[in-house]
Amino acid sequence: MKHSFLTLMVLLMAICPGFTQNLDKNKERVSYTRLPATPLPEEISQYHVNIDLGYIYSGDSKTETLNKIKNAAVLGHLEKTENEGVELLVRLETYYKGEVKYETETKKEKRDDKEVTVTYYYLTFDYKYPLYYEVKLPGEMDPLRSGFVNNSDQMTSYTSGAFKSSSARSKWWSDNYKSVQGKLRTELLNKNVGTLRANLDNSFSYSPGTIYTEFITVKKFKKFEYGDLDEAYEHVKKALAEISENDIVFNDAFTTEMKAAIAIWDKALEESDLDNRKVRINKKVTEAIYNNLYLAYGIMSDFETADKVKEHAEELLGRKAIDNYFERFISARKERFEANEGRIPESI
Repeated sequence: MKHSFLTLMVLLMAICPGFTQNLDKNKERVSYTRLPATPLPEEISQYHVNIDLGYIYSGDSKTETLNKIKNAAVLGHLEKTENEGVELLVRLETYYKGEVKYETETKKEKRDDKEVTVTYYYLTFDYKYPLYYEVKLPGEMDPLRSGFVNNSDQMTSYTSGAFKSSSARSKWWSDNYKSVQGKLRTELLNKNVGTLRANLDNSFSYSPGTIYTEFITVKKFKKFEYGDLDEAYEHVKKALAEISENDIVFNDAFTTEMKAAIAIWDKALEESDLDNRKVRINKKVTEAIYNNLYLAYGIMSDFETADKVKEHAEELLGRKAIDNYFERFISARKERFEANEGRIPESI
């Protein structure tokens, strides 16, 4: 009886398969230039850097340390001077190591089919290598931005590997005391100067950015053809090809191609039937098209229309109709355009 039931179910599935169109998520990566999140006053065209180094330990290169900080302390679109314009102060404080704590851990382990108790020996200590910075406008006493990069004024904990005896632990620590801390200083310095450069680029500079697009087409399904959506994506590809890595606002050829894609998507939405999954533009395809429209308008910097598309999609399809990544990207792009209103170049 059970076998007959399973056979019947297989036959029914073969005769009446589900209506589930397969979506193609066409991913592209495009380089462009981001506006600064916190633009400096328009009259500012120069900056200078002051670097203050704490004690540099023996074995660490002062020249290499200084060069790492110099390479990070950059306001890319401004002219660097000796003492004019914005002051960028960077202070590397002295590396600090806390008290070493000698710890043990007891574990149950299997050896030769027997459970035995084993004690391991290790050590821990806290350490920090603070990197502080300030961005100060000419004539101002208080900095526009300041703080410790990556909260580097806070202690970080180090834990050694485990040893089978306290004597092995002591010998290892005696042999590696300087090299371990040298490695920790290098790792922290590299991490913090990297974050400093990223923070300065993100906040104050016209910096390289990447748009990760995912425009959706639909594979042929049963009697349904989706050549129109394929044609729309061809227009999208031509539009994206017009974007240069130096562009902030994209050119007329980009806009023309993107508008051609939008017209096709709008036309397809006229067929939308959310209550019937056996139609060409069902709920699944409708949602895909709304995501295409939202992303397209966002890249075009038409944020008002993008917001209307999102609002309408959520009214029809629910609160999660628009992809979270698209929302975050468009929201961040909108914030940068609003912060730079009235002073947005087409490219740099």
